[in-house]
Amino acid sequence: MDVRLLISRLASPNTREAAARALALVTAAGFVLTMVVLLASGGGADQWFFVLLVWALFVYVPLRILLEAAQTLGPALRRRLAASAAGRADRYGTRPEIELMVDALLDRHVVMPRIATPVQKGKARDGAVAVLVEAGPDDAGLRRAAGTCLGVVDRWVTILGRWAVDEGRSIQARWGDVRALAAMAAMTRVLLAAYTDRTATTFELGDGQLSDPEEFLDACLDYCDDLALEVDVRAWREPPCGDMLAQTQTDEIRRAWKRFVETGAPALEARTGFVTALFTASSRPAQSTVS
Repeated sequence: MDVRLLISRLASPNTREAAARALALVTAAGFVLTMVVLLASGGGADQWFFVLLVWALFVYVPLRILLEAAQTLGPALRRRLAASAAGRADRYGTRPEIELMVDALLDRHVVMPRIATPVQKGKARDGAVAVLVEAGPDDAGLRRAAGTCLGVVDRWVTILGRWAVDEGRSIQARWGDVRALAAMAAMTRVLLAAYTDRTATTFELGDGQLSDPEEFLDACLDYCDDLALEVDVRAWREPPCGDMLAQTQTDEIRRAWKRFVETGAPALEARTGFVTALFTASSRPAQSTVS
């Protein structure tokens, strides 16, 4: 792996935390190993403080400072790497490169609603990476997966909008679903951008565009703030967009996605469950919305 790409991954807080834990373990193991060697060679155990000081001051502290410096240097480095990879045919060839492109597309095309936290943005990123990795070089598979996500978002926002308008429940009661919906809409927006970037074609469904999917998702992200922050919520009136799935399929994908969003990092099992549910549904014939 390119050293610059490896360093740029430290821009992620989760990656830095994992690296810091690994560094602490390596430092502790080095200290223990050094003491074992000293004792085996007849050295005194009273040197333990000096050995600990050496490992702490000359190994742990300098490397930990470099890790924290990556918080500032990493994002800029990732942007430069993404810009340099923009014209390469293999920019979606490996997982690290996909992560790089997803970061760039997320920053360029998605404005998260105010109700969303960095956790939801991170889930949108991780979900998009997982879908692109699973799709591989299959552009048709990516298009089907993105269309399925659009269908789930469409039905989900419609249900939440009706629920908020008709039932008038407390704002706080909506937050969990709204944040999960915002994360899925953001992920889907990235998938559409990745499809367009890979194929240089406009994303379409069925016999054509039922509505502009990008504008639809942007409107959905804006509506998430209405759902989460407004007492009197306006009705959702955007035209339908996406593959119309069976209710059971939509519910299965939505539950899998919500479980992934609500599970703390790294949530590998929950992420795998979502990807499996998505691609299983994407491989089935969709119910056409074109009359």
